[in-house]
Amino acid sequence: ANLESELNIMRSMLGNMTPQYANESIALIGAKIYKIAEPSVVLITLEVLGGGVAQGSGFVYNVEGYIVTNNHVVEDAVDPNSLTVMFMNGTVTKAFVVGRDPYSDLAVIKVDLPSEMLKPLPIGNSSALRVGEPVFAVGNPFGLSGTITSGIVSQLGRTLEAPGGYRIINVIQTDAAINPGNSGGPLLNIYGEVVGVNTAIASTTGSFTGIGFAVSSDLMKRVVPSLIEKGHYDHPWVGIVGTDVTPEIANEMGLNESTGLLIKEVVGGSPADKAGLRDGDVIVGVDNHPVRRFEDLVTYTEMEKSVGDTITLTIIRDK
Repeated sequence: ANLESELNIMRSMLGNMTPQYANESIALIGAKIYKIAEPSVVLITLEVLGGGVAQGSGFVYNVEGYIVTNNHVVEDAVDPNSLTVMFMNGTVTKAFVVGRDPYSDLAVIKVDLPSEMLKPLPIGNSSALRVGEPVFAVGNPFGLSGTITSGIVSQLGRTLEAPGGYRIINVIQTDAAINPGNSGGPLLNIYGEVVGVNTAIASTTGSFTGIGFAVSSDLMKRVVPSLIEKGHYDHPWVGIVGTDVTPEIANEMGLNESTGLLIKEVVGGSPADKAGLRDGDVIVGVDNHPVRRFEDLVTYTEMEKSVGDTITLTIIRDK
């Protein structure tokens, strides 16, 4: 009786989340998703520095011809003004790089095509995702045009390393197969909305082993308009190097709890330096939000603040 009750609750949750798909299999949902994505997803080909040809994926962002992809797909282009884009219907055209941001691994390129030929994908809210819900990756793995794979959201709130020690935050983990060439393609929810940009895999072989990552659509919505307007995105920056407070650190410092962010270095001339933060300070709050670990501060400033905004930090100093 208890199991049946739990199953009924799950069925109710699924029905509320996906009313038009509640009685359909994942295979049928995937077919509908592919039909939505097919006109928008593209194969990007370019010559790279050092010789050779690289390929990746992208998707139409708007009818003005802007296409979203990964920074690492286009950053090594010999000529950023001479990329080749192929749509799934066989249309081939040239494109150029509009803007890049290595710190979110996002980039925007542009094609010159009539607006009626461009079918933008709807952008969803990655903050609404739940662990376990179905997602679909569409792209061009190993140059195999128009491939769709399905899986679930394995976890949320992951981080990936970016240049200069920067961290890409709020990354989506999925078991939908993502392989080289999928980079820059969309991760879609069951409504056909973009909830992520496929960007990386965790693998010892270079191929998919069950763990893939996508930059969240919520971060994309902050970065892409700036890339289109200015060619770059200015990330908010505090200017500290630090580590999570462990039980060992808390014991050594005489702290009551093993929580917070221990500052190991304050970058000279940074906002943190100008505000008077010091090595050894422990940050435990930002604007009345708790900071239990490094990612809490990074996520809050990245997703809630812009360059020029003021934040208030709560710190522990000298116990």
